[in-house]
Amino acid sequence: MVAEIIFAPAKNQKSDINKEFVEEFINILAHELIFTKFQPIVCLTTGDIVAYEALSRGPEGSIFENPITLFEIADELNFIEDLDMLCRKKAISNAKKLALDTKATKLFINIDAASMVGTRHNKGETKSLIEEFGFEIKNIALEVTERAFIKNPGLFYSVLEHYQSQGFSIAIDDFGSGSAGIKLISETSPQIVKIDKFLTENIDKSTKKQGILKMIVEMSHKLFSSKVVAEGIETVEELITVKELGIDWGQGYLLGKPSTTLESIPAFVRNRITSHHSIAETNEENFSDETKVGDITSLNVPVVHSSATVGTLVKMFNKNRELLGVPVVNVGVPVGLVMKTELFAKLGKQFGFDLFYRRPVSYVMNENFLTVDVNQCVDFVARQVLLRDFSRLYDVFIVLKDGKYYGISTVHSLLERMTALKIKYASQSNPLTGLPGNISIKTFVEKQIKNGLDFACVYCDIDHFKSYNDYYGFCRGDEVIKRTACLITEVFKLSRIGYIGHIGGDDFIAVIHPEEIHELCTRFIKEFDDMASSLYADSDIKNGYIETLDRKNEKCRYPLMSISLAVVVSHENSRFHSFLEISKVTAEIKKKAKTIKGSIFLIDQRKD
Repeated sequence: MVAEIIFAPAKNQKSDINKEFVEEFINILAHELIFTKFQPIVCLTTGDIVAYEALSRGPEGSIFENPITLFEIADELNFIEDLDMLCRKKAISNAKKLALDTKATKLFINIDAASMVGTRHNKGETKSLIEEFGFEIKNIALEVTERAFIKNPGLFYSVLEHYQSQGFSIAIDDFGSGSAGIKLISETSPQIVKIDKFLTENIDKSTKKQGILKMIVEMSHKLFSSKVVAEGIETVEELITVKELGIDWGQGYLLGKPSTTLESIPAFVRNRITSHHSIAETNEENFSDETKVGDITSLNVPVVHSSATVGTLVKMFNKNRELLGVPVVNVGVPVGLVMKTELFAKLGKQFGFDLFYRRPVSYVMNENFLTVDVNQCVDFVARQVLLRDFSRLYDVFIVLKDGKYYGISTVHSLLERMTALKIKYASQSNPLTGLPGNISIKTFVEKQIKNGLDFACVYCDIDHFKSYNDYYGFCRGDEVIKRTACLITEVFKLSRIGYIGHIGGDDFIAVIHPEEIHELCTRFIKEFDDMASSLYADSDIKNGYIETLDRKNEKCRYPLMSISLAVVVSHENSRFHSFLEISKVTAEIKKKAKTIKGSIFLIDQRKD
């Protein structure tokens, strides 16, 4: 049955929207031509899908397919409440058709800001829809933004309170994109806080963003017991960084694109979440370095019991001018930390000396100190140190061994070692891409062999690169190499091993787990082919070749670039014993792969 739609623009509103668009929009409402796509929200601890967000779209191929356009025109035509309710209805009914189990998986539904404070909805209408389709209200999360709050805070609170009283979860969307966010969550105590993708984008490269996100996570967890969702995750580096920062759930194209079906996340992404090396650990492997925090730990630093007097501390600091901080250790367990500058600042205040000197150390110690395990890599610890509150940035940190006090280390020691590692890494890296070079590659692969681990070496060689380089020039050729390096890193870092190296020229290597070969190689080939097609002039793409001079100065046609992947596997049925042996077999497989037209991956099938 077609609904009756009456065009009623807002008072004093003059619409300049094309008449055809108005008619098309009204037709969408009348015939309920709204489609729902579902994007997974993933637990960053287990790799499980914990929810799907319902995203409303207009008819495919129309201007209303874009949700921004859809809702902007609805607002201008005074149909925002009608559209919002239709989107809710479609989201719930389509989720039911797809057999979404809301007992195990939440459903996120967006509620438009203007609609929230509108008057054309019947109270309890959304609840009735939920119950009609047999869903549990407690597993329905209503997403709202701070825009509605800004317009009418009082009404906004009352609406949220109404929905929460009915049993709905409330998710504050796009947190961090406006100025009212902190006040909003402090006064509403939402069950879920969704971080705006602005903060997620390139977060692995921004210590400022990491600090902000760390603060949001701590505030959400400690003050409101809210789950935190990072939106817009598109790269492995972003995924691992937000995971390390304590984000509960993640959402973004890397984890799953919006789809009309309930898509699962790729197996290799799940593996990367559950058994990933941190960025720091991956970098450590790329450095071919075994440096642990234990290597830069001072073992002879004096410690005190919490019952010792502050006067004892003063004497220790005066005796050793280079002493920056003293750990407070009771029965082998660190319970506090006293920094020299902080202590003397307290004692230097009026009556400070008389007040504290004879008091126990427990009166002046800081209980919020950083501890790290003796076996953690230096790079990882550096990240932990930098994420501390600025006031505590230069505090010493306490090193543990088997959960007991082992020693301390300083930011200075850490930075000194990191600088040495960076220099070492630079000397072993390809200057064009920054990826590990031959020395590091050989060291890493031989380490896998020595430890008897299962792994696969994927040798990547760009076909027809030389002709492209000759035709378009070396600057464009270098760009191909750099873009290929970025692509191979982005794809193969999804592996639970995820080591990437640059052998030289247009030759790369990736070391991954054997179970991931087909999925990752297939994805890499697809994305390489898409990238390669964007590097040619339209005329060359149309021809399917480029025409340039060969070594004999004669015109010759060369195919467009493709990629050949030669894969050798080391596992229980076929163990390799040296990097040289792997290189020899890889060369044979690569030679066969390059005889086949187009992009391809070939796997060595030999067995012992």
